[in-house]
Amino acid sequence: MTRFSFISVALLISLYSTGQTKKQRVVVDNDKKFLYSDTAGVTQSYIAYFGDRFPVPNLTTIDGKSINQADLKGKTVIYNFWFVSCRPCVAEIPALNRLVKKYKSDTTLLFVAITFDKEDHIKDFLQKREFTFQIASLPQTEIDTIKKISFYPFTAIVTKEEKLSFALFSRPIGKDPEEEFFNLLDKQIEKALFQ
Repeated sequence: MTRFSFISVALLISLYSTGQTKKQRVVVDNDKKFLYSDTAGVTQSYIAYFGDRFPVPNLTTIDGKSINQADLKGKTVIYNFWFVSCRPCVAEIPALNRLVKKYKSDTTLLFVAITFDKEDHIKDFLQKREFTFQIASLPQTEIDTIKKISFYPFTAIVTKEEKLSFALFSRPIGKDPEEEFFNLLDKQIEKALFQ
């Protein structure tokens, strides 16, 4: 894990430990202030800084499948940025798997997880834990160029019009964090499908 990633994860863990609320709060990343809330993520702040385009290069999944930009035309794509040793990232996986299961018959949706972990490390992880997103590995520098924010985990929803509709780092914490996270992303996916 890079120092940059470690600091971002440490900040998220401190957010978890202090407990999250529905109120907006300011989070600073690379000298940029982001308004964060459990219901809106950092979407508006993110778009204000970086625009509503979220370009991702052509990818090859760890099982050899190509995901080209041409394949994404007319699809809503849920991108999750994670890595194996990130505890908050791994904690999100059950809710993410539930979303894939819920939308499995919708061919207009694509679920893609992107990590900087090496392929053999990911495959070792997947022997112990299921993650049903299509998983691709890229160098950390490419990931930083894509997501432009240092926090992990980071989820972005891109509409069929190729516009960012939702951006979130971390996840809600409450009595049932998995359920709250699932419901939040489910609502945002439904919204994105109609944009």
